[in-house]
Amino acid sequence: MTELTEKVGFAPPIAGRSFLRLRSARIALLATLALAISLVVAATAVSIGMAHAEAAAAAARCVSRV
Repeated sequence: MTELTEKVGFAPPIAGRSFLRLRSARIALLATLALAISLVVAATAVSIGMAHAEAAAAAARCVSRV
């Protein structure tokens, strides 16, 4: 008979460890990609806002000259 490993479940303990490492690596990669995408979106929104403010300021200067 085999020895008990003090762990509950149907999967062998060795297979569970490698699966957990792979799963945590995938989660970390996904989180990194999500962070990179959100930074690009935020930078784009800020630059569009700055360009919009610059255009509004230029338009206000042109109107004030008239």
